[in-house]
Amino acid sequence: MASEEYSSRTWRVTRYRVTHAFAKVREVYTKAPPRTTAHDPVDPPVPADLLNLLCRLGVALVGAGETSARVQLILDKLSRRYGTDNIHFMVLPTAVFVRVRTDNTSFLDMLDARVGTLPLDQIDGLYRLIDRIEQDAPPPSRASDDLATILTQKPGSPRWLILLGQVVLTVGIGMMLNPGARALVGYVVLGLVVGALTQLADKVKLLSMALPVVASAVVAILAYGFPGALAGGQPQQLLIPAVATLLPGAMLTNGTIELATGSMVAGASRVVYGINMLFLLALGSYVGISLLGPLSDPPVSHAQLGWWAPIVGVLLIGCGHSWRSSAPQNTVGWLLLVLYITFAAQLVGKHVSGPLTGAFFGGVVAVNAAYLIQGRKHAPPTQVAFLPAFWMLVPGGISLTGISDLVAHSLSGVASGGLEVLVSALLSVMSIALGVMVGSGLATAHTPRVGTIIDTVVPRHLPWHHAESATDKSDSDS
Repeated sequence: MASEEYSSRTWRVTRYRVTHAFAKVREVYTKAPPRTTAHDPVDPPVPADLLNLLCRLGVALVGAGETSARVQLILDKLSRRYGTDNIHFMVLPTAVFVRVRTDNTSFLDMLDARVGTLPLDQIDGLYRLIDRIEQDAPPPSRASDDLATILTQKPGSPRWLILLGQVVLTVGIGMMLNPGARALVGYVVLGLVVGALTQLADKVKLLSMALPVVASAVVAILAYGFPGALAGGQPQQLLIPAVATLLPGAMLTNGTIELATGSMVAGASRVVYGINMLFLLALGSYVGISLLGPLSDPPVSHAQLGWWAPIVGVLLIGCGHSWRSSAPQNTVGWLLLVLYITFAAQLVGKHVSGPLTGAFFGGVVAVNAAYLIQGRKHAPPTQVAFLPAFWMLVPGGISLTGISDLVAHSLSGVASGGLEVLVSALLSVMSIALGVMVGSGLATAHTPRVGTIIDTVVPRHLPWHHAESATDKSDSDS
């Protein structure tokens, strides 16, 4: 009896313990897990308005035609000016990445960039803002507002002047490359047509995407459809000047420089984009010539304008580019000075060893000339003075000329050496890029010494300015 009572009590205790254990387990597993509250957003160690300013400045510098390495260098300098040394940048042709690194974590910000080049007046305002930041370090929010004002301002040139600049620029490039007397009418007509298409593309998105093909097709139709009236029987002379503003010279040259300096992602993307643009232009020429059917052989006029034509052409290039790209006021004289110096160097190089040497000399001298005028009265920033001279070199011209010749010969059943065309294109771009790299190295290494020499030739203030200031000082003393 006692054993039965003991067994019953033991069973009750065991059952209680087991039931209590199951209850504990059920309570633990059925109770909702504690909600992990998201951490409150932690502000980066660098102010958000400074990160925003640096991102926007990087995108603007990409639009100003700077290489990725140069943009990173400028952004590093500006970030240190604001007292930060833990910001790292990665610049691509289509985006700028900013990373802030701390001991425990890191923060990343980015801003996409559009493909294209800013007008010269906006580039001028951008670099003057950068100079002001380096000198005074204004609050980032105020600098961002100033940058937004610069980038949203309307072009300094009205639309009719931009169109006129396109025509004058086309005529100038034509007179410098192919100074045929009968081709002047074609340069004017095709410059007007391409300028009108470019302005229309700013309003029609579909046309802007197909602008290289449409523009080169229309140019080819007009040039080869009316070879006697527009080109004196040599329609191929009209192709390059007419579409010169669409050539991807900056993309190809900057891409080659970036590949040479180790920026492989940025350089490869630029080179691929430039080559794709060249083939789109060639495709447009092919379509335009194909629509005309069999080509006729009009009488060829060999009348040339004379030795003075390239000299006048450089003048027209300077004026046309200034109007088309809205150059700042009082800077046209300096732009023309850089253009003529670059043209002289290119001419000397051609006479010494051929076109490739001329392209190299032009690239070297263009950079140094732009650096040397920096700081003179009414002189533009270096990039503003350099870009027109850079475009005068037409770094993609040989490529498109060769491809257009291939198109024309293929339509007429004549074989042509495609390998020679590609090699010529590559060597031309590499000559420009090498010249720009060497010129940049010389300019940054010897600017103080050369600047002293230039001060003796082109003083910062003319003598009568000193006389006026002395007179004002004597009047104030009296």
